[in-house]
Amino acid sequence: MQVTPLKLKQASAVLGMPAKDLQNFVQFGVVKPKRREGLYWFDEGVLLQAKIGWYLRESLGVSTSCLVRLVQLASKAAMSGQKWRQFIWLRSRPSPGSVPIEVRIPVRSLAKEIEERLPLAEVYRDLPRGRKRPGWETEFLNAVGEAAVELGDISEEDILRVVRSQRKATRSEPEITVASETKSTSA
Repeated sequence: MQVTPLKLKQASAVLGMPAKDLQNFVQFGVVKPKRREGLYWFDEGVLLQAKIGWYLRESLGVSTSCLVRLVQLASKAAMSGQKWRQFIWLRSRPSPGSVPIEVRIPVRSLAKEIEERLPLAEVYRDLPRGRKRPGWETEFLNAVGEAAVELGDISEEDILRVVRSQRKATRSEPEITVASETKSTSA
């Protein structure tokens, strides 16, 4: 995966996470992108770290302080040796001597998902801050008009149904699967 550095909005589109959450990851030190000319630039390693952090936070509800440590350790393990390992396991125990819990992270699948979503970075063009450039209203109205033509004859009820189902899907609880393993004893 060869990624040209992306800005925050482009990175959030590629990762499929809100820009505000990615900004919070940077602010609290979960990920540490390079900073040039007052802007943060996300390369392939930082994108993978953010994706791992996002999965841990969304699926397990990990606190930010714990998330910083987990992402640092996970990214170090993911990038050591091979380019991207297939899986990494996180083991955590509340106190020394207690039984650890394990979480398996599919690093290579996450990296592949990032790579597949890279074209989305082109959609989020970089616009200057402050005043809008001349002609932006006409350009916006033309884009909306083209989208309306492409949609064709869709009823308002159909649009509302799709919007509601999308919102419901984003609000859904993370999928949790529990599996057990039995030890076989040989006599």
